[in-house]
Amino acid sequence: MSIPLRLLIIEDCEDDALLAVRELRRAGYDVRFERVETAVAMAAALNGQTWDLVIADYSLPQFSGKAALELLKSTGLDIPFIIISGSIGEDLAVTVMKSGANDYMMKGNVKRLIPSVERELRDAEVRRQRRAAEEALHDSEARKAAIFDSALDSIISIDHAGNIIEFNPQAERTFRYNRDDVVGRPMADLIIPARLREKHRQALIRYLATGRGSIVGQRVELTAMRSDATEFPVELSLTAISTKARPMFTAYIRDLTEQKMQEEIRERSRELEEQNIRIQEANRLKSEFLANMSHELRTPLNAVIGFAEILVDGRVGPLNPNQKEFLSDILTSGQHLLQLINDVLDLAKIEAGKMELESETFSIKKVTDEVCALMKPAASKRNIMINIEASSNHDAVTLDQRKFKQVLYNLLSNAVKFSHDNSEVKVVYGLDSKRQLQLQVKDSGIGIKDVDLPRIFREFEQLDSGATRKFPGTGLGLALTKKIIELHKGSILVQSEFGKGSTFTMTIPPLTPTDKESYAADHEAATREL
Repeated sequence: MSIPLRLLIIEDCEDDALLAVRELRRAGYDVRFERVETAVAMAAALNGQTWDLVIADYSLPQFSGKAALELLKSTGLDIPFIIISGSIGEDLAVTVMKSGANDYMMKGNVKRLIPSVERELRDAEVRRQRRAAEEALHDSEARKAAIFDSALDSIISIDHAGNIIEFNPQAERTFRYNRDDVVGRPMADLIIPARLREKHRQALIRYLATGRGSIVGQRVELTAMRSDATEFPVELSLTAISTKARPMFTAYIRDLTEQKMQEEIRERSRELEEQNIRIQEANRLKSEFLANMSHELRTPLNAVIGFAEILVDGRVGPLNPNQKEFLSDILTSGQHLLQLINDVLDLAKIEAGKMELESETFSIKKVTDEVCALMKPAASKRNIMINIEASSNHDAVTLDQRKFKQVLYNLLSNAVKFSHDNSEVKVVYGLDSKRQLQLQVKDSGIGIKDVDLPRIFREFEQLDSGATRKFPGTGLGLALTKKIIELHKGSILVQSEFGKGSTFTMTIPPLTPTDKESYAADHEAATREL
């Protein structure tokens, strides 16, 4: 099979050129050639296509073999260049060879052309393959360097003694060392916690002796250490690289700090969700229990209170002083217990979203007078005056009248209870331009410490607690008051100076037909968000 050969000939004699071509074809080459005589033509030929071989006469009318050689060298192309001349001397031939020609021969000795061409083409192929291998190696090293430098994981290589030989940029960021400061130093002393270093060294010794390691070729989670001695979790993949000398090792290390943090957040969220479900279930069961127990608790207690009232009133016969005192204590305790039960059930209904608002328009003055009249007997016993003041001419409000009475009664009873004897409790009410009710209950009693203000609206919280309590109560009145006001989409504030009295101010907007549905929806959404 013919061997393809692309041949460029620098020759002014066409016959001499054809003689060389014919000789090459006889040797089995499939020659495609071009003959040129000038530098311009040679440059055009070199730019026009790829050549396997250049042969040149040494002396041409407008050109020379030496000039042709210089032109070829200037292009940087590695093409065998052979001088064929009829007049070149030995000294000149040596000079040409030193200048870069691959061979020379006399025109009368063209038989030597074939072995020379074969040798030069073979050497050129060897050079080409070597360059290709070098370029491939260079490309491979460049790719490896790019991967090494841009890797998101830390890459650390150590020799058989455990000393660092490579430390990529991500390792610098993760472990907070500069590469130049760690190369050549023992890795164990830099990134492995002190308590684990001996175990690492023993594992290295065992691998060098047996060729086996428990974590080589595995992905494991370990604890690493930064330059400031802080420890953090990592995932490690360790590879052993065999060499003619001793093995080396490359570790690929991923910082798991963020991942572990996210896992903890997810686990905490899961626990909170489960806890929330348990809380919701407990609240549901509590509300159901309280609702179911309403009749069972109130019915016998009302009987106790009713019969106690009959006995105390003497309707079944006279009582001696001791009997009347004991029955009065039973009646008072029963009434107190009934109030506690009613407050607890009302709170349960509000929390369960089952308390309904009944809208009606009524006179604020009339209702306020009624509630104050109920409180006057208790206030009169301590010579406490209850005064009412209207701050505006508007009197009609649209609210749940029964629950408003409950709120006002709670605030008034609270004010009377904590007032000094021979003092005054003042009720001020009025409607603003938006028809919102604004009502204040003021007293000049014992007041509230600043540190205690956040506690007064909490269920079962009593500021006067313990065995030395002076003021009776359930600890539910103000908590229930606040919830009822908020059920009306209102608000309540308290201002107080310890030892000088307190002022409770509530603002309640008019009740609309949609408030009941709106509250139920808000309560359901809030329950879901717990």
